Order: sequence, then C-alpha cells, then structure tokens
Amino acid sequence: MPLCYPNLRYMTSLIKSIQDIKNVIAKSQKPLALVPTMGSLHAGHISLIQAAKNECKTTIVYIFVNPLQFGPNEDFNEYPRDLTGDLKICEENNVDFIFAPEASEIYPDTGSTKNNVIHPPEELENILCGKTRKTFFSGIATVIKRFINIIEPDFIYFGEKDLQQLYVIRWLVKEFNLPVTVRQCPTVREPTGLACSSRNKYLTPEERTIAASLYKSLKLAKGNTRSGIFPINKSILESLILLSHFSEIKVEYFEARDKSNLAKVPDDAKHGFYYLIAAKFGKTRLIDNIEVV
Repeated sequence: MPLCYPNLRYMTSLIKSIQDIKNVIAKSQKPLALVPTMGSLHAGHISLIQAAKNECKTTIVYIFVNPLQFGPNEDFNEYPRDLTGDLKICEENNVDFIFAPEASEIYPDTGSTKNNVIHPPEELENILCGKTRKTFFSGIATVIKRFINIIEPDFIYFGEKDLQQLYVIRWLVKEFNLPVTVRQCPTVREPTGLACSSRNKYLTPEERTIAASLYKSLKLAKGNTRSGIFPINKSILESLILLSHFSEIKVEYFEARDKSNLAKVPDDAKHGFYYLIAAKFGKTRLIDNIEVV
C-alpha cells in the first residue's frame, strides 16, 4: 500500500508497486502529468514539476535509476540516490505521488526484457551521445514506454538539456501511437550558467566553476554564427579553442544539428539548429546545448 509522509505544506504518497499506482490513478483527477526522473532531484526537475502542476490536476514523479540506460563501465552503482531528499522536494512542490519501483517490478523477466528492448532509428540512436553510450537511448525508449503503459499519463515532461533524449521520446510516442502529449521545458541553469544535472554533485566547487565554460562555449559559437563572422565549422573551432584552456575538460563532441530532426546542417546555416556539446571532467560526463534561431 502507499506510504504517506505528512508535511505541514503538503502530503506526497510514496508508491512502490505497479498495482498500488494503478489503484491510486483510478481514483485521481485528470489530466494526469508524469515527470520521469532518476531521482537526486534538482532545480531542473522542479521546473518540470511546476510546469506539470500548472497544467494538470494530478502529478506523478517517477524515480527509477534505469539499469538499461547504463553501459558496463558507466556509473549505475554510483549514480546519486536520495529518496528522502527527493520526497521532501516533492512535498514542497505539491507533488501528488512518487512512483519509485524496484527494477524487478519494471523488468520482472530479465530474459524477456532483453528480447523486448526498443531501438530508436539509427539516425537518432547512433549520433551524438549514442556514439559512445551504445545502450543509452534504447534503454530510455524501453523504460519510458513501460511507464507510459503503466501510468497512462495525459502529459509527460522533459527538459531541453537532454535534447537527444527528447527527440527519441517524440519518435517513441509517434511510432507506437501512444496517447500522451510530450512537453518540452527550458533548461534550468546554475548562476554560473552550468546546466542543472544530478551528475553535478560529482564535481568539486572548482570543477563546477570550470564546467560553466561549456555553456560559455555554446554561447560563443552561437554569437559567431548569428553575427556572420564565421561559418559553423569555424565557430565550433573557436569554441574548442576556448575550452582547450582548461585541461580538466575533455570534449567528446561539439556539433551543430538541425532543429527538426537532429540531422547535420550545412556549414553556412545561420539559424534553425542547435549546437550540442558533451564533455568529461574525469569520470563525470556532462551535456548541454543551445538553440540558434
């Protein structure tokens, strides 16, 4: 049964079984919002919750560190987990339910799960982050479809920081004709410009300051492109030169991709695309992007 934790401002129910979440949904008011997370909630997640609360009668935050999203040498075991802190944040933001199932609840049959993994098309799965995170987007597509099937939300909320993920989700909803509306919410940033991320907790204060250079490099590329000073490739090179001053930053990619489908864009494009970057600070991998309009 749901576990209820009283709070002076609100009471959020923590639910761990599929049957219990289905039972409470059956009695809940519509429209129903779903905010997918892996927990360790931050200001970016709060902005998604607030968007959901503004639009829907009932809000569910799911907290699930999805094993299918992690490769063999990635940080599944180390990924930040703080269910107590997450519950407090959800109560402060008037979330109705947290759904935090165990992996065995979502993937009851490991063998069957492997055979039912959803693979997005190559032009979405094998570019950008997909070049190095081979199972990442199939893991996302698979788990999001399972949660949509369980919860049957009217709206589902994602942040623009995880842009490639957002495009995969849009493909998923269209491909499987899922009756849910995808909402895209702006990236939330720290005062330095660093995009909010659960993995920011891995960074030292000094690394956090240096990591803000990712956004500075994106803004530089955008400015150089929009002003007509440089074409795209030269704009990217100038931004990479900026980042080269920081030995802690190891850039994985810095690319320009079309806004409509994430395809590559011609070098003389001036608008209608995103600059996207991924970089590592030691073992910590961060991503960010900026739209060029």
